[in-house]
Amino acid sequence: MMHPRPQWLGKINFALTSTLFLFLGIMLCANGCPAHGAASKLRYKLFHRISYVHSADGIRNGELYVPDSAGSHPAVLLIHGGGWVDGSNHDHGVRFLAPRLAARGWVVFNINYRLVRQGGAFPKDVQDVKNALAWMIVHAKQYQINPRAIIPVGLSAAAQLTLMAAYTIKANRFPATQYPHVKLHVKAAVGFYAPTDSSFVKWLPRKSWAYKILFKYVGAWVKVHPRRGLLMASPVYYARDGVPTLLIQGLADRLVPAFQATEMAAALKKNGVPEQVVLIPNIGHAFMSFSDPARAVGYSALLKFLNQQNASDRKSASAAVVR
Repeated sequence: MMHPRPQWLGKINFALTSTLFLFLGIMLCANGCPAHGAASKLRYKLFHRISYVHSADGIRNGELYVPDSAGSHPAVLLIHGGGWVDGSNHDHGVRFLAPRLAARGWVVFNINYRLVRQGGAFPKDVQDVKNALAWMIVHAKQYQINPRAIIPVGLSAAAQLTLMAAYTIKANRFPATQYPHVKLHVKAAVGFYAPTDSSFVKWLPRKSWAYKILFKYVGAWVKVHPRRGLLMASPVYYARDGVPTLLIQGLADRLVPAFQATEMAAALKKNGVPEQVVLIPNIGHAFMSFSDPARAVGYSALLKFLNQQNASDRKSASAAVVR
């Protein structure tokens, strides 16, 4: 599962992989990739600055999109990137996704969380994500959320938060401090260009931006846990307790190399956890924030996965009724 030293992108046969995943991108859009200004299929209500902690602190809040139709809906907990030190729920990537998913029948909670300078160093921000998840479960009836069909979706650094939050529920690591008695559950998880193995920082130049940012984020934790600290902040370390996962990654990403996705997928597969990986050739980091073909491919892959998970949820409910 883990390599003594990452082999980076040299491990990937680029000629074969590029051809294969270019074909995948075409197939994902075979029925028409959504235009970036696609019209809504459903109307939705938008609730601003909803705090998901008991005493509002001005940081831990979010925008809630609720489809304007009867009944409960599957839900997405949407989390912005920014290297754990920057960004907000107004970022282009999450602002692109939120209304489009709501227009297709998903409740979307697009949240802010504490950044490093706001007291959000690891594992506090993971706990913020779990608190937001707990809030959705507690308020499920009020906002027409199906509490058994919540899927966290994170971009970049927030993809690490997404996977960490989803994979540590079973073992009750890094609990939702604001809701200690709420039983957490996620249906699946999605990570766009996700950092999954923090231990790779050991092979980065110490003066590099990535090295400095990662140690701002996890440095205090590593001092307390010097032997396993980096791994304990890595989703790959918790693969045994993983949930069905979609990873979407650019093959030309220099910030989060593609091996982060392939290692994570291999770890999940080894532990019998369903996983899907979409690798997009010649694409770098943060492509969901830009209007280019890669964003359409990523969005289509996300929709396909969400619909698969929602269909399996409905199938399970029907089977329960039959019995």
